[in-house]
Amino acid sequence: MMEQPFRKELNSLCAEEIRASKVSEAHDTASKSAAFSSLRELPRAATALLRNPTFLFLNLAGASEGMLISGFAAFLPKLIENQFAVNASEAAMLLGVITVPAGGGGTFLGGWLVKRWQLACAGIIKLCVAATVVAAAFTFSFVLTCDDYPFAGVTVAYNSPTVPGSDRLAASCNAACGCAGAPFAPVCGADGVVYYSACHAGCGARALHGAAQLYSDCACVANRTEYSLPGSNETVSYSAINSICSSSCPYLWLFVFLSFCVMLFTFIATMPALSATLRCVREDQRSFALGIQWIKVRLLGTIPAPLLFGFLIDLSCSLWGKTCDHTGACLLYDNVNMSRYMLALALLGKLCSLLFFFLAWWFYRPPGGKTNAVVPSVDLVVCAEKTNGVANGINGNTANGDRVANGYCNAALECSEHL
Repeated sequence: MMEQPFRKELNSLCAEEIRASKVSEAHDTASKSAAFSSLRELPRAATALLRNPTFLFLNLAGASEGMLISGFAAFLPKLIENQFAVNASEAAMLLGVITVPAGGGGTFLGGWLVKRWQLACAGIIKLCVAATVVAAAFTFSFVLTCDDYPFAGVTVAYNSPTVPGSDRLAASCNAACGCAGAPFAPVCGADGVVYYSACHAGCGARALHGAAQLYSDCACVANRTEYSLPGSNETVSYSAINSICSSSCPYLWLFVFLSFCVMLFTFIATMPALSATLRCVREDQRSFALGIQWIKVRLLGTIPAPLLFGFLIDLSCSLWGKTCDHTGACLLYDNVNMSRYMLALALLGKLCSLLFFFLAWWFYRPPGGKTNAVVPSVDLVVCAEKTNGVANGINGNTANGDRVANGYCNAALECSEHL
């Protein structure tokens, strides 16, 4: 009858001892009264977290990384489309080839490395620093630049004299066509030059062959070429076709591989950074700390990223569209300037992340001032296998009394037989 209350009391004492024996890796100067239980204590709790330098710099690093990921997700397809002359659907598919395996594989690999190397908080932050250094090195993939494809009136001149007083898209060969209000519908001429529309190429006839629109009698296009009809051996002669000209740039798949490496090492740092964030604060602060962190990441990173990327990339625009006398979307980009702006954004973002991760490690002070870069990743370590509640090779009596050892190094588990 007395056994049940005794076991409850014993289990309660064991649980308290286990909790007391857990190793905290919170920053040494973290406030001991930062947890809050009501809204009026929220400002005091937030202030206590913001005074934790490791937590603060990890948040800033997360914001910098979030800015790059969000910006690349929005504008990397546009870079691929313009640099390598691929259509929008292929550019989006290539972005998926880069980000999906790199994001999933990098996230898994980062968490596995923390577990495999049994890293403590300081070691985890060092891993983030190393991954960011490698990712920063791969950002130089943006120096791979292709020549602008020839666009009549913008990057190359028409093969006929220009019309004085007209815009640069007008020439003597298309002056009689009245192309001022023609919509943007680029065609590729047989001479390898892209024209704003079939009207700007001076074309007088059109033939439909499936999805292909073949234009002939184009006054601005000197050459003609052959088009093989699908499903037959017949060919049709034409001067222009409704597509952009193909690019001979050889760097597409090299750029895809290097961009994959950038994303891979970027995502390798995500799970370690999250783990370091949770470890550098007290256990009762962790939920609130994650909320504070994601507010900073959104406000400083992912929300302003499209605005910043869009502003700088628009500076490289060579040809703007017009709608109702207002400037519309950019129709043609300067490849060299676009590459430079993307390189500057990527490299600057990675250098900021590297600086913030380094400062997070520099200011981190483990409890008691210990330099714990590597510790066991679990708090309870099994010394030997148990057989019928007694560890093999271990005397059942302890040096301090008659407690029975159950195979665990942690003394708090010695009194719990069911563990």
